[in-house]
Amino acid sequence: MRSPGRPTHGVRQLGPRHRIAIYLSGALLLVSGAGWLVARYVLRASTGDPDLPHPSELWWLRLHGAAVIGFLVAFGGLLPGHVLYGWRHHFNRGSGATLLGVAFALALTGYGLYYVGDDRWRATISVSHWVVGLVAAAGLLWHVIAGRRLLRRSRADESTRGHRR
Repeated sequence: MRSPGRPTHGVRQLGPRHRIAIYLSGALLLVSGAGWLVARYVLRASTGDPDLPHPSELWWLRLHGAAVIGFLVAFGGLLPGHVLYGWRHHFNRGSGATLLGVAFALALTGYGLYYVGDDRWRATISVSHWVVGLVAAAGLLWHVIAGRRLLRRSRADESTRGHRR
């Protein structure tokens, strides 16, 4: 059995706990963000007063804020091992760099949502944040699929080399 985070077949995989932390916190971010969108744009309209927020909006935001704390801890743990190793060895750079950019954009727009006071800017930042957030789920899926494909190819190459010896 391999150690978590150790290179396997030339590819540095995440350990099972780290993978679960990323997937679980990422899923919670997606669900809570989507829940807020539904409360904001669908349920609010059904309350009759478009100026009043739906009562569940605050709870979706609280859940989203809690999930982002867990995600940032797990994501930060990727940088010294998984990300650096992959970058140095030219593994999955396109999707990995895209995910890093998406994470940076989400952190920046999330910060903007918290600290920008101007309502026009805030509305623009909000739409940017949730559009990038929805795209992030597809980006993570792309990175995982590309990584698994790379791992399969690496294992096949290694077994082919092993048979030639």
